[in-house]
Amino acid sequence: MTSIGELRRRTLETLSRPSYSLVNEELLILNNNANLFGINPAVQQVAESFDFSRMWAYPSENSDLLRERIATELSVSPDEVIVGNGSDELLDIVSKAFINPGDLFCQASPTFRMYKFYAMVNMATVEEKMLLDGFSLPTDDILNERAKIVALCQPNNPTGNLLDRGGIERILAESKGLVLLDEAYCDFCDSDMLGEVMASEHGIDVRTFSKAYGIAGLRAGFAMARKDMVDELRRVRTPFGLNSFTEAVAVAALDNRDWVDAKVREMKSERQYLAGKMSELGFKVYPSECNFILCKSSVKSADLVSALVDKGIAIRDFGAYPLLEDHVRVTIGPREYMDMLLEAVAPLVSGDLS
Repeated sequence: MTSIGELRRRTLETLSRPSYSLVNEELLILNNNANLFGINPAVQQVAESFDFSRMWAYPSENSDLLRERIATELSVSPDEVIVGNGSDELLDIVSKAFINPGDLFCQASPTFRMYKFYAMVNMATVEEKMLLDGFSLPTDDILNERAKIVALCQPNNPTGNLLDRGGIERILAESKGLVLLDEAYCDFCDSDMLGEVMASEHGIDVRTFSKAYGIAGLRAGFAMARKDMVDELRRVRTPFGLNSFTEAVAVAALDNRDWVDAKVREMKSERQYLAGKMSELGFKVYPSECNFILCKSSVKSADLVSALVDKGIAIRDFGAYPLLEDHVRVTIGPREYMDMLLEAVAPLVSGDLS
């Protein structure tokens, strides 16, 4: 019988931590889906009034002010909200709380790599079910696994599309294990499945301030579920997870939703512009409900991404992912950024990768 120590050794040997940043600050960063449309005014607003003389004190253990503000915004109870350092910490906490060594973890793929990463860190057995034609959800394949945890991204990263709502509802209703629904990009579209998640006995809805709210550098995320599940998550998280300044900025950002809405409208306009221009350059561009587009390149994706870095622009290569040979993902930014990318890409797809 394999010991837990041996299982852990094997898991860590196969684990590679995803890399999301390029160190060169002079690069135009179009590879991590942050909000590129300006600084959220909540940051300056809070900085001007924040009592920095209290920084000697620990923050609220459970970020009570932010939990209450989120609860008011989304019509849930504060007891049904947990806050973390970005949604990444919450994904980790979910795995810590509910995965025992060898438990089955299932996700639809291709999707956000960190679900699998945290599951494997906590020694789960991972099953990936490939998306079907049109990047549609393999609902029956997922349900047939009877997994301890199912992770879904709605809309999905990196494909950009909304997964079948009825399929997600079935998974929430029929799964015996926990269903983690990551709605990090829901602010960019009309999709919101919080009601369906909260109606489920074992659903959890994870969200972030890193995308539409534009404060990725401050690391704030939150999750919502029934109180008994939130209580389980709190048992495995460290106290004082979110710093006082970040909490205050996140509260102020929720109070200024007009800024978010305006930037989302601008992003959608630039997304349409870039998609059209990339199509003219010979890329296959997929419909997107997110602040990025996924494209299939006419040249090797790894070569294209490398050549763009040499030109000072970073986009993400997805060529090694299942179903995505020679695909790249581009974060949407202001027109100036999009034109810089297009100017750099044009000669590269014409055969000059030097």
